[in-house]
Amino acid sequence: MAQSFSDLKITEAITVLNEIGDSDSANELDKLIKENPEKSELTVEATLDSEFEKAWKIKEHAYGYFDYENIDGYKIPLINALTMEADDTLKGARVNIRIGNVYVERYPGIFGGEHEVLFEFSAKHSPDSEDAEDEEIKYTQKYALRNKGGSGKSGLSVLKGLRVPNNGIDFYLNTIYLANKSEEKVVKFLNSGIFNSGLELISSVNPVIKQVAGYATGITEYLVEEKKNKVIQEIGIGFDFAGNPEVASLKSGTYVAIQTRRHNFNWSDWYYDTDSSLIKPYDDSLERLPFNHITFVISAYEEEN
Repeated sequence: MAQSFSDLKITEAITVLNEIGDSDSANELDKLIKENPEKSELTVEATLDSEFEKAWKIKEHAYGYFDYENIDGYKIPLINALTMEADDTLKGARVNIRIGNVYVERYPGIFGGEHEVLFEFSAKHSPDSEDAEDEEIKYTQKYALRNKGGSGKSGLSVLKGLRVPNNGIDFYLNTIYLANKSEEKVVKFLNSGIFNSGLELISSVNPVIKQVAGYATGITEYLVEEKKNKVIQEIGIGFDFAGNPEVASLKSGTYVAIQTRRHNFNWSDWYYDTDSSLIKPYDDSLERLPFNHITFVISAYEEEN
């Protein structure tokens, strides 16, 4: 897997950031080690927020769920996805996973420029045959994103008809900064319908499941060999039915992954505004949640007639 920006040593990060046009961040780090040379071997994530504060610099994410059952007017409360009850009826059921909204507070790269970002998805799938072992499915999509804004894409299918293993799902999403824009053939391929309409996991509907998943794996491996292509958000969330407070509970609805330190985040301070489709604070102190965050929706799969 590609190295993440957060794992780069400060000296490495300065080089990479300059190469992708983020001179502001590179200059901040350069100033830091000039003032404190002993910190040159630290990773970006290990820097103090008072020294270098960027929304993308940490790996940690907080995982929440939209509590539709307790909606109050246009406000949907957010709750911790690790502390709610699972829906046991989803064991062995087929579900869809869609990306809802994507918001970038700050990604590496030119601040006012457009970021080419690869979304790499991975999940465990229980095949139709009861004798077959659970298998890992991979899929990719390309997004064009800007700082302080959302994506032009919303609600796109990622996986359709994923059969939930009895022990739950491990769902992964890595966002990878595509620094090398010379790979026009690869980018053009990623813009094709096969990578925009979602991966259908019903073999009778889509007989080339493994072929498409193979494309996704091959593309990711090819792109991450380019040393400038780095992971920005590394999202990994395990869903099960055991009620373990360290594991998210699986149920239909909307989840959100927020790139922030969990000890600094209180779910009770935030709600989802159905009028604006934004996550906002109850005290109205901000227009929207000021962290990189991605929502994804799990819903029941229904076969088309």
